[in-house]
Amino acid sequence: MAKHPGIDPRDPSGINSILGKDVAAIEGNYIRRSPRPPMGEVDEQKSFGFSANLLLDPTSNLSQSHPQLSRVLRDRLGAAFSARKNHEFSRCDCRDQSGNRCDSPAFQENNYIPLDAFNDLSKKESRLVKVIGLCPSLKERVQLYGMIGEGTFGVIFLAREKGAPGASLEGLEQFAIKAQFHETMWKNLEERWEHTEIVTFREPNGEVRYVPEEALILMYLHDSERFPRVDSVYTHGILTAILMTPCVDPSHESVSHIDENHFNQIVTDEDPSYIYKRYPSFPVFSGDKLMSDTKQPLVNELQGNKIAAQFLQGIFELADMKIWHEDLSIFNYLIDQFLNVQLIDMGQVTFGLDSQQFQNEWDFAISFQEYQLRPERAIELEKYDASRNPVCDDACPSEVELPNDTRKTVLWKYSTLVYGFLHGFWPWEDPSPDSVKWHDQYFGTYGEHVYSAVKTRRKRMINEDVQISESLSQDCRDFLQSTLSRTTDDRPSLQEMSSFPWFSQWSSEEVESGRPLKRPFVADFHNEQQGCGRKGVPWPSASAKTDGSAIASNTSSDDEYYSCFEELPISQDP
Repeated sequence: MAKHPGIDPRDPSGINSILGKDVAAIEGNYIRRSPRPPMGEVDEQKSFGFSANLLLDPTSNLSQSHPQLSRVLRDRLGAAFSARKNHEFSRCDCRDQSGNRCDSPAFQENNYIPLDAFNDLSKKESRLVKVIGLCPSLKERVQLYGMIGEGTFGVIFLAREKGAPGASLEGLEQFAIKAQFHETMWKNLEERWEHTEIVTFREPNGEVRYVPEEALILMYLHDSERFPRVDSVYTHGILTAILMTPCVDPSHESVSHIDENHFNQIVTDEDPSYIYKRYPSFPVFSGDKLMSDTKQPLVNELQGNKIAAQFLQGIFELADMKIWHEDLSIFNYLIDQFLNVQLIDMGQVTFGLDSQQFQNEWDFAISFQEYQLRPERAIELEKYDASRNPVCDDACPSEVELPNDTRKTVLWKYSTLVYGFLHGFWPWEDPSPDSVKWHDQYFGTYGEHVYSAVKTRRKRMINEDVQISESLSQDCRDFLQSTLSRTTDDRPSLQEMSSFPWFSQWSSEEVESGRPLKRPFVADFHNEQQGCGRKGVPWPSASAKTDGSAIASNTSSDDEYYSCFEELPISQDP
């Protein structure tokens, strides 16, 4: 990224000059030095990163207690190191005033980042900070040219290797870059010492680095096709950036080169809204695209079976490392042009060496998860409703006292997603088309127009078994009936779930290639971006590949581009 006139990315006032915020910085970031807090140490039994360090040593007591897990981790990390030719994983070599790298123990354990100063930033300002604050070495290595997603804490940028000006984009490596604010180990020890979001990792050369736990998990999944492949991590001041393989859809603007001068132009000196034009959105086919307003399934059973089987494979590969993805949702899995699945966003996971570590006394949910509500939680919410003030109280508290097992909750979320794309609507939902978006944010206040529908669905969950389409095979119906049982103890475990005959279908029959409704999806997406500078600008495009990666394309025409995107018929119940 070119320097804004008068602004140096390494200047402590760099962010302040654009945002009008009073922030101090080192290397362009906001850091304070403080002695390591004297409070508790990390509970290694709850931290994957810290347990992994011990499990990699076959002579450690932990490895002796968990030999199978130790072997899995050693085999997977060894394969990753070999495939990467032992290249360094954490690559930011920028130094603070004491000469320490930001990923070093000396920095992580003696500095903290008061992120409260950034809580009042607008979404545009937050995105801007996540560009300006990136490691200069990273920005020298790659060219950011778009955005492909945004989560609760991070922004996902699209980037490519920098090539020669005017040269073809073919062959240049493409990346998704997850940039987010990071809290040092100092902060984790002070506030969340039982579980940390940044953990230690020993490089092939023996150096100890602190990296985001999410990046470390992806490192162990390097050979898996069910997850993005991580390339490297850059920890620089207030930000961490995780580089990984992207899974994005092709752009229908096809060019053979990028106008670097356009990328190096700042639209305005003051308004951060230019970030939408500088880094326009690219389409990503996440699970929510499989749901439609008509409440009709967009995939047939065989196609849905492939998606479900690959999704379950991803859950298994995490479970082999004693990790469970707690944030399974329609936004956190991607589907490429050939119905291959990748699970993403593992910022919220649970690790445990024994069953007890997955047991919880309280049940937590957020307002986007009404469609994944469990019957036992619905019962507790009805109890909660009975004694509250209907004028001002909320119908969807984030926590209720309800003993639960994280593993069973994860499998429930998975089952609701499978039911959803096979039916076109959610379990216990009224199948007639209406305006309720169950995966949108729902705070549950009495005055909301969806409240009546929510209450009706909850009562249906409590009193009735889930209704399953008669058009689905008996094997499929058996699977859904079991996994969506209203009785917790009747639901299958992960091992039991994998034994259902339904999962053998797609591997033994040819699945029709291609996703449903790709052409309207891509065209509609770009039409929506016209106001953000997406049209009429020579942005790089990405063409389809069998591995789902994004690469630059020299496609000669829209007809040629769309020739590989034949629409699939929409399956409907008779």
